[in-house]
Amino acid sequence: MTFRPTILASIFALSLSGCIINVNGASMEPLEHSQQVIQLDANGLNAMVANTGAGSLEIIGVDGLTNIILEADIYNYEEMEPNLSLTQKGNTAYLVAEFGPRFGSGNSPYIDLVIKIPAKMTLDIDDGSGSIKLSGIDADIKLEDGSGSIEIQGGRDLNIQDGSGSIILSNVQGNIKLDDGSGSIDISKVNGDVNITDGSGGMSIKDIQGRVTIEDGSGSIEVVNTKGLTILEAGSGNLSFDKIDGQVSMQ
Repeated sequence: MTFRPTILASIFALSLSGCIINVNGASMEPLEHSQQVIQLDANGLNAMVANTGAGSLEIIGVDGLTNIILEADIYNYEEMEPNLSLTQKGNTAYLVAEFGPRFGSGNSPYIDLVIKIPAKMTLDIDDGSGSIKLSGIDADIKLEDGSGSIEIQGGRDLNIQDGSGSIILSNVQGNIKLDDGSGSIDISKVNGDVNITDGSGGMSIKDIQGRVTIEDGSGSIEVVNTKGLTILEAGSGNLSFDKIDGQVSMQ
């Protein structure tokens, strides 16, 4: 009788171990690559809402463009179909590019996207993971990102919520509101105000035509050439500022 629990535990462990091997073995299969191109008439459209999962995302604004052109590089398993669509509802284009949940470890499917849109189309993006690059946009941008680097050149008012990853913002024509978890921040050449709430990571803020407001947890802060500066919290790290043409407030 004293050996029975040991025998049962061994059988259970072997059974569980077998399950793990099967799951991991399946997910270590090489990913297959395919490509899709989707176009949508942009006449009458002034906004795009994008819900994207894993993979890189590049959006390029083009003056005078009459179509939205999506090029997708899809990396997945044979049995998995991506949820990939570009549709219209009213004056808004809706983009979906993602996979459902997958169990096990190993390679995960993803979709790399390159999208060309009219330059004056506003963007509302909810992204999972992967690098993001936006350029040539002459409109407001709202972005919620999980992880991965962000680079935006252009845009008007920017509203960004980011989990982790480096951020570069430049040549922005309006205001910036940034709520960031971790990662370096580099902001330059902004015609409006800049408001930053940051968890950790160094930041460099330069050539801002409006006022800069910062609430920071940790990391170095450098601010040069702005119309005013308010530090609500600096946390830990070096703080330097220069050429502030306006009031400097530290709370």
